[in-house]
Amino acid sequence: MGRKGTGGRLFAFLAGIIIIVILAGVSLRSRGGPLSWPEKFVMDTTSAISRLLYEPSFQTITFFHRLGNLDALYQENAALLQVASEDTSLRIQLREEQIQNAELRDMLHFRSEVPQFSLITTEVAGRSPLSWDSLLTIGAGSSSGVRRNLPVLSASGALLGRVVSVSLYSSTVSLLTSTESADGVSAAILTPKGQPFGIITGSPTVPGLLTMSFISELSQSAKPGDEVVTSGLSDIYPRGILIGKIRDFVSDGSGLTRSAEVIPAADFNDVDTVFVVVPRPGQVLPP
Repeated sequence: MGRKGTGGRLFAFLAGIIIIVILAGVSLRSRGGPLSWPEKFVMDTTSAISRLLYEPSFQTITFFHRLGNLDALYQENAALLQVASEDTSLRIQLREEQIQNAELRDMLHFRSEVPQFSLITTEVAGRSPLSWDSLLTIGAGSSSGVRRNLPVLSASGALLGRVVSVSLYSSTVSLLTSTESADGVSAAILTPKGQPFGIITGSPTVPGLLTMSFISELSQSAKPGDEVVTSGLSDIYPRGILIGKIRDFVSDGSGLTRSAEVIPAADFNDVDTVFVVVPRPGQVLPP
Protein backbone atom coordinates (compact mmCIF):
# COMPACT_ATOMS: atom_id res chain seq x y z
CA MET A 1 0.00 0.00 0.00
CA GLY A 2 2.87 2.38 0.85
CA ARG A 3 4.51 1.91 -2.53
CA LYS A 4 1.24 2.32 -4.37
CA GLY A 5 0.50 5.50 -2.47
CA THR A 6 3.95 6.92 -3.20
CA GLY A 7 3.64 6.10 -6.93
CA GLY A 8 0.23 7.72 -7.05
CA ARG A 9 1.47 10.89 -5.40
CA LEU A 10 4.48 11.08 -7.82
CA PHE A 11 2.21 10.61 -10.79
CA ALA A 12 -0.15 13.30 -9.52
CA PHE A 13 2.81 15.66 -8.97
CA LEU A 14 4.15 15.16 -12.51
CA ALA A 15 0.68 15.55 -13.99
CA GLY A 16 0.28 18.77 -12.07
CA ILE A 17 3.56 20.16 -13.41
CA ILE A 18 2.55 19.26 -16.97
CA ILE A 19 -0.82 20.98 -16.54
CA ILE A 20 0.85 24.07 -15.07
CA VAL A 21 3.31 24.20 -17.96
CA ILE A 22 0.47 23.90 -20.49
CA LEU A 23 -1.60 26.57 -18.78
CA ALA A 24 1.43 28.82 -18.49
CA GLY A 25 2.16 28.39 -22.17
CA VAL A 26 -1.43 29.25 -23.07
CA SER A 27 -1.38 32.22 -20.71
CA LEU A 28 1.93 33.48 -22.10
CA ARG A 29 0.71 33.27 -25.66
CA SER A 30 -2.44 35.18 -24.78
CA ARG A 31 -0.68 38.00 -22.93
CA GLY A 32 1.31 40.83 -24.29
CA GLY A 33 2.29 42.61 -21.05
CA PRO A 34 5.06 42.12 -18.46
CA LEU A 35 5.46 38.67 -16.94
CA SER A 36 5.21 37.91 -13.26
CA TRP A 37 8.03 36.03 -11.58
CA PRO A 38 6.10 32.71 -11.56
CA GLU A 39 5.46 33.12 -15.26
CA LYS A 40 9.14 33.90 -15.83
CA PHE A 41 10.12 30.84 -13.82
CA VAL A 42 7.78 28.62 -15.81
CA MET A 43 9.01 30.10 -19.09
CA ASP A 44 12.70 29.64 -18.20
CA THR A 45 12.06 26.11 -16.96
CA THR A 46 10.16 25.25 -20.13
CA SER A 47 12.96 26.69 -22.28
CA ALA A 48 15.64 24.72 -20.40
CA ILE A 49 13.68 21.48 -20.73
CA SER A 50 13.12 22.19 -24.44
CA ARG A 51 16.85 22.68 -24.99
CA LEU A 52 17.62 19.44 -23.17
CA LEU A 53 15.16 17.60 -25.38
CA TYR A 54 16.00 19.48 -28.60
CA GLU A 55 19.78 18.93 -28.72
CA PRO A 56 19.73 15.09 -28.68
CA SER A 57 16.79 15.04 -31.06
CA PHE A 58 18.53 17.45 -33.41
CA GLN A 59 21.78 15.48 -33.32
CA THR A 60 19.92 12.22 -33.98
CA ILE A 61 17.94 13.65 -36.87
CA THR A 62 21.09 15.29 -38.32
CA PHE A 63 23.02 12.01 -38.05
CA PHE A 64 20.43 10.03 -39.98
CA HIS A 65 20.03 12.88 -42.49
CA ARG A 66 23.78 12.83 -43.14
CA LEU A 67 23.68 9.07 -43.50
CA GLY A 68 21.03 9.54 -46.15
CA ASN A 69 23.19 12.17 -47.87
CA LEU A 70 26.20 9.85 -47.80
CA ASP A 71 24.17 7.07 -49.37
CA ALA A 72 22.93 9.45 -52.08
CA LEU A 73 26.48 10.72 -52.62
CA TYR A 74 27.76 7.15 -52.92
CA GLN A 75 25.11 6.36 -55.50
CA GLU A 76 25.92 9.55 -57.43
CA ASN A 77 29.66 8.70 -57.38
CA ALA A 78 28.93 5.17 -58.59
CA ALA A 79 26.82 6.59 -61.42
CA LEU A 80 29.57 9.09 -62.34
CA LEU A 81 32.18 6.31 -62.34
CA GLN A 82 29.96 4.27 -64.64
CA VAL A 83 29.53 7.23 -66.97
CA ALA A 84 33.29 7.89 -66.93
CA SER A 85 34.00 4.22 -67.69
CA GLU A 86 31.53 4.22 -70.57
CA ASP A 87 33.00 7.49 -71.84
CA THR A 88 36.52 6.03 -71.77
CA SER A 89 35.33 2.93 -73.63
CA LEU A 90 33.61 5.10 -76.22
CA ARG A 91 36.74 7.22 -76.65
CA ILE A 92 38.89 4.11 -77.15
CA GLN A 93 36.37 2.66 -79.61
CA LEU A 94 36.19 5.98 -81.46
CA ARG A 95 39.99 6.18 -81.64
CA GLU A 96 40.23 2.63 -82.99
CA GLU A 97 37.59 3.40 -85.61
CA GLN A 98 39.44 6.58 -86.60
CA ILE A 99 42.66 4.60 -87.04
CA GLN A 100 40.87 1.95 -89.09
CA ASN A 101 39.21 4.62 -91.24
CA ALA A 102 42.54 6.34 -91.84
CA GLU A 103 44.07 3.01 -92.83
CA LEU A 104 41.18 2.28 -95.20
CA ARG A 105 41.59 5.74 -96.77
CA ASP A 106 45.30 5.06 -97.28
CA MET A 107 44.52 1.73 -98.88
CA LEU A 108 41.90 3.19 -101.22
CA HIS A 109 44.26 6.03 -102.14
CA PHE A 110 47.10 3.64 -102.88
CA ARG A 111 44.87 1.40 -105.00
CA SER A 112 43.79 4.39 -107.06
CA GLU A 113 47.39 5.58 -107.43
CA VAL A 114 48.77 2.26 -108.69
CA PRO A 115 46.20 0.72 -111.02
CA GLN A 116 49.08 -1.09 -112.75
CA PHE A 117 49.48 -3.43 -109.75
CA SER A 118 47.29 -6.41 -109.00
CA LEU A 119 46.87 -6.44 -105.22
CA ILE A 120 45.70 -9.06 -102.70
CA THR A 121 44.47 -7.47 -99.47
CA THR A 122 44.89 -9.44 -96.26
CA GLU A 123 45.47 -9.01 -92.54
CA VAL A 124 48.42 -9.91 -90.35
CA ALA A 125 47.60 -13.24 -88.68
CA GLY A 126 50.56 -13.53 -86.32
CA ARG A 127 53.91 -12.15 -85.27
CA SER A 128 56.35 -13.54 -82.73
CA PRO A 129 58.28 -11.23 -80.36
CA LEU A 130 61.31 -13.45 -80.95
CA SER A 131 61.33 -12.61 -84.67
CA TRP A 132 59.59 -9.22 -84.54
CA ASP A 133 61.95 -7.49 -86.97
CA SER A 134 62.32 -10.52 -89.23
CA LEU A 135 59.05 -12.33 -89.92
CA LEU A 136 55.28 -12.03 -89.81
CA THR A 137 52.40 -14.27 -90.86
CA ILE A 138 49.56 -13.08 -93.09
CA GLY A 139 46.10 -14.58 -93.45
CA ALA A 140 46.23 -15.37 -97.16
CA GLY A 141 47.83 -18.32 -98.91
CA SER A 142 47.83 -20.20 -102.15
CA SER A 143 44.03 -20.37 -102.14
CA SER A 144 44.02 -16.56 -102.51
CA GLY A 145 46.70 -16.51 -105.22
CA VAL A 146 49.70 -15.86 -102.97
CA ARG A 147 52.98 -17.48 -103.94
CA ARG A 148 56.63 -17.27 -102.91
CA ASN A 149 58.65 -14.11 -103.56
CA LEU A 150 55.67 -11.81 -104.05
CA PRO A 151 56.29 -8.31 -102.61
CA VAL A 152 54.29 -7.30 -99.54
CA LEU A 153 53.34 -3.67 -98.90
CA SER A 154 51.88 -1.70 -95.99
CA ALA A 155 48.38 -0.18 -96.19
CA SER A 156 49.96 3.07 -97.43
CA GLY A 157 51.92 1.27 -100.15
CA ALA A 158 55.41 1.19 -98.59
CA LEU A 159 57.52 -1.95 -99.01
CA LEU A 160 57.50 -4.37 -96.06
CA GLY A 161 59.23 -7.40 -97.54
CA ARG A 162 58.45 -10.51 -99.54
CA VAL A 163 56.66 -13.84 -99.14
CA VAL A 164 59.08 -16.64 -98.27
CA SER A 165 56.72 -19.56 -97.58
CA VAL A 166 53.11 -20.33 -98.49
CA SER A 167 50.44 -22.70 -97.19
CA LEU A 168 46.84 -23.01 -98.30
CA TYR A 169 45.44 -20.23 -96.09
CA SER A 170 48.45 -18.36 -94.73
CA SER A 171 51.93 -17.20 -95.69
CA THR A 172 55.16 -16.07 -94.02
CA VAL A 173 56.72 -12.72 -94.92
CA SER A 174 60.41 -11.87 -94.54
CA LEU A 175 60.66 -8.20 -93.54
CA LEU A 176 63.07 -5.61 -94.91
CA THR A 177 64.33 -4.94 -91.39
CA SER A 178 65.51 -8.55 -91.02
CA THR A 179 69.24 -9.01 -90.52
CA GLU A 180 68.94 -12.79 -90.85
CA SER A 181 68.27 -12.80 -94.59
CA ALA A 182 71.20 -12.60 -97.00
CA ASP A 183 68.93 -11.23 -99.72
CA GLY A 184 68.87 -7.53 -100.43
CA VAL A 185 66.52 -5.31 -102.41
CA SER A 186 67.84 -3.46 -105.44
CA ALA A 187 66.96 0.20 -104.82
CA ALA A 188 67.39 3.65 -106.36
CA ILE A 189 67.60 7.12 -104.82
CA LEU A 190 65.30 9.63 -106.47
CA THR A 191 67.32 12.77 -107.27
CA PRO A 192 66.97 15.52 -109.89
CA LYS A 193 70.25 14.39 -111.46
CA GLY A 194 70.26 10.64 -111.96
CA GLN A 195 69.20 7.80 -109.68
CA PRO A 196 72.08 6.25 -107.74
CA PHE A 197 71.63 2.54 -107.12
CA GLY A 198 72.36 0.39 -104.09
CA ILE A 199 71.23 -2.66 -102.10
CA ILE A 200 68.80 -2.37 -99.18
CA THR A 201 69.16 -4.66 -96.15
CA GLY A 202 68.22 -4.46 -92.49
CA SER A 203 70.56 -2.29 -90.42
CA PRO A 204 73.02 -4.43 -88.42
CA THR A 205 73.53 -1.68 -85.84
CA VAL A 206 70.19 0.13 -85.42
CA PRO A 207 67.07 -2.09 -85.15
CA GLY A 208 64.22 -0.80 -87.28
CA LEU A 209 66.45 1.11 -89.72
CA LEU A 210 67.65 0.04 -93.16
CA THR A 211 71.07 0.18 -94.76
CA MET A 212 71.65 0.99 -98.42
CA SER A 213 75.06 -0.30 -99.50
CA PHE A 214 77.27 -0.04 -102.61
CA ILE A 215 76.26 3.50 -103.57
CA SER A 216 78.80 4.88 -106.02
CA GLU A 217 80.95 7.74 -104.68
CA LEU A 218 80.59 9.32 -108.13
CA SER A 219 76.89 9.90 -107.42
CA GLN A 220 77.07 13.10 -105.40
CA SER A 221 73.59 14.40 -106.21
CA ALA A 222 71.91 12.31 -103.48
CA LYS A 223 71.37 13.98 -100.10
CA PRO A 224 69.59 13.26 -96.81
CA GLY A 225 65.82 13.39 -97.20
CA ASP A 226 65.78 11.91 -100.72
CA GLU A 227 63.31 9.09 -101.26
CA VAL A 228 64.44 5.53 -101.93
CA VAL A 229 62.35 3.23 -104.14
CA THR A 230 62.72 -0.19 -105.71
CA SER A 231 64.87 0.08 -108.83
CA GLY A 232 63.10 -2.54 -110.94
CA LEU A 233 66.43 -4.35 -111.47
CA SER A 234 64.98 -7.44 -109.88
CA ASP A 235 62.89 -10.47 -110.67
CA ILE A 236 60.84 -9.89 -107.49
CA TYR A 237 60.11 -6.19 -106.96
CA PRO A 238 58.48 -3.95 -109.58
CA ARG A 239 60.01 -0.53 -110.09
CA GLY A 240 58.91 2.47 -108.03
CA ILE A 241 57.69 0.94 -104.74
CA LEU A 242 58.53 3.32 -101.89
CA ILE A 243 61.09 2.03 -99.40
CA GLY A 244 62.02 5.06 -97.30
CA LYS A 245 64.14 8.22 -97.04
CA ILE A 246 67.87 8.78 -96.71
CA ARG A 247 68.87 9.67 -93.16
CA ASP A 248 72.60 10.04 -93.60
CA PHE A 249 75.57 8.81 -95.62
CA VAL A 250 78.56 6.84 -94.36
CA SER A 251 81.78 6.28 -96.33
CA ASP A 252 83.05 2.70 -96.41
CA GLY A 253 86.68 3.85 -96.64
CA SER A 254 87.34 2.41 -100.09
CA GLY A 255 86.83 5.68 -101.93
CA LEU A 256 84.64 3.85 -104.46
CA THR A 257 81.33 3.33 -102.66
CA ARG A 258 79.47 4.55 -99.62
CA SER A 259 76.47 3.46 -97.57
CA ALA A 260 73.38 5.26 -96.33
CA GLU A 261 71.08 4.89 -93.37
CA VAL A 262 67.48 4.72 -94.58
CA ILE A 263 64.38 5.44 -92.51
CA PRO A 264 61.64 3.03 -93.63
CA ALA A 265 58.45 4.56 -95.01
CA ALA A 266 56.43 1.71 -93.46
CA ASP A 267 55.82 1.56 -89.72
CA PHE A 268 57.05 -1.97 -89.01
CA ASN A 269 55.76 -1.82 -85.42
CA ASP A 270 52.18 -1.12 -86.47
CA VAL A 271 51.16 -3.48 -89.27
CA ASP A 272 47.58 -4.78 -89.37
CA THR A 273 46.56 -4.92 -93.03
CA VAL A 274 48.88 -5.52 -95.98
CA PHE A 275 48.89 -5.75 -99.76
CA VAL A 276 50.48 -8.65 -101.59
CA VAL A 277 51.59 -7.47 -105.04
CA VAL A 278 51.02 -9.85 -107.91
CA PRO A 279 53.19 -8.41 -110.75
CA ARG A 280 51.74 -8.41 -114.21
CA PRO A 281 53.75 -9.44 -117.26
CA GLY A 282 56.62 -7.06 -117.89
CA GLN A 283 56.60 -5.46 -114.44
CA VAL A 284 59.57 -7.52 -113.20
CA LEU A 285 62.56 -9.09 -114.89
CA PRO A 286 62.17 -12.76 -115.80
CA PRO A 287 64.03 -15.10 -113.43
